[in-house]
Amino acid sequence: MFIKLKTSQRLHAGFILAIAFLLVLGSNRLYHRHFSTLQNTVNSVYDDRVKVQDYIYQLNNIFHTKKLRFITEENFTDLATENEKAEKLLSDFALTELTTKEYSALNELTSQFHKLKTFENKVLQSQDNLSNGVALLSLQTLKKIDEKLDVLATIQLKESKQMTQLSNKALESNLLLSRLSLGFLICIGVALLALIFYPIKTKESVLD
Repeated sequence: MFIKLKTSQRLHAGFILAIAFLLVLGSNRLYHRHFSTLQNTVNSVYDDRVKVQDYIYQLNNIFHTKKLRFITEENFTDLATENEKAEKLLSDFALTELTTKEYSALNELTSQFHKLKTFENKVLQSQDNLSNGVALLSLQTLKKIDEKLDVLATIQLKESKQMTQLSNKALESNLLLSRLSLGFLICIGVALLALIFYPIKTKESVLD
């Protein structure tokens, strides 16, 4: 059918097809960009927020056990394994993607934990240190640790919410782009069919 078209009509058809090609190419690149954003956000929610919530939960349990130990003043034999686990959790936490506030809170938490270990070592050296103010200082340190854990837990909720909103925005953009692309393709298809079946009539020059 294109063989029967005049040169001007072929140019119009080629122009329309070029627009369609550029539209599909542009849409594909935008889709890829939005899906990459969505994929990165989903991965980050799990790696940097969901897993971190679990780290905070485990750390909270460890420090709660330590608090009870200082209150009851007994069972200081499991400190090595307990502290090793806490250090591993803090190390894994530090390897995640941290916000500025999160980085500061985690550093303060780590510092307080090292301070607490010093008090625990004093108790291991002599139980008499419990009655010399070590227990009180340890409980004060544990209170600061709890505060930092609360700050970190709050950050996870805030960041997870922002990432969810970013994911929803990417999905909405893709949906809108898909609808616009479909609308443009339909218009281009109609224009191409009109050009084929209802070609534009051009005035022929009249020779004297």
